[in-house]
Amino acid sequence: MTSISAVERALCELGQRATGVRDYRERALAYLAPLIRFDRALFHELSPRASLDHAGLIGVDRAVLEAGKDRWDENAVLFARLRELAVEQGGVASDREAFPSGGRARKAWDERVGKPFRARATIAGHLIVRDKIIAAVILFRQTATPFAEREQAALRGVLPALSIGDALQQALASKQLIGAAVQLRCVDQRLTARQREIVERVALGHTNREIGETLGLSENTVRNLLTDVRRRLSAANRAEIVRLAVLR
Repeated sequence: MTSISAVERALCELGQRATGVRDYRERALAYLAPLIRFDRALFHELSPRASLDHAGLIGVDRAVLEAGKDRWDENAVLFARLRELAVEQGGVASDREAFPSGGRARKAWDERVGKPFRARATIAGHLIVRDKIIAAVILFRQTATPFAEREQAALRGVLPALSIGDALQQALASKQLIGAAVQLRCVDQRLTARQREIVERVALGHTNREIGETLGLSENTVRNLLTDVRRRLSAANRAEIVRLAVLR
């Protein structure tokens, strides 16, 4: 069986590699499968103001969710007990704990959640960052078998990694990440293939000596090649080479 620590590591790596919020959420849900048995899943902010294009779904019809968005605020008030209980319990709670059988709230839950999602057991994990719930992971089971404490503990254990990864993807979706590129490719056709290789390394901050060692050239050869690069690009120095060259 996959350990919680292995899933945590995988989720952290996914946070680095994911290409967007939806990509992160759908792949993150798949990582939970070895820890918790579920039939359907939803990973979203659970707000009608958040686009469903960002929702992570497994076995859930996006059109059904879209059709019911006008009642999400109403449902948030109705099912506040699930959220409150989850916060008290480290972010995780089940429908059976929040809504015992026989009560009015239980009936409402079965009508608004159980039937649409064909779920007889549900568990919710709330992603909390800076005292705000930024999203929730809802796992549904078709059978009435309740989620065991072991499964709740597993979800609770990976919530910090899920929260960090999702917060990062939400931030990147609204703002470009600032930083230095790990790898650059020079595609400037004014330069030869060898000159483009050198420009790529100049852009990464390598010295002439480091460039020579990497490419198997003498430091003097690198210096001469850079002189020709500056001439072709009309660049006065290394900084202008990076600014004027066509880099990707």
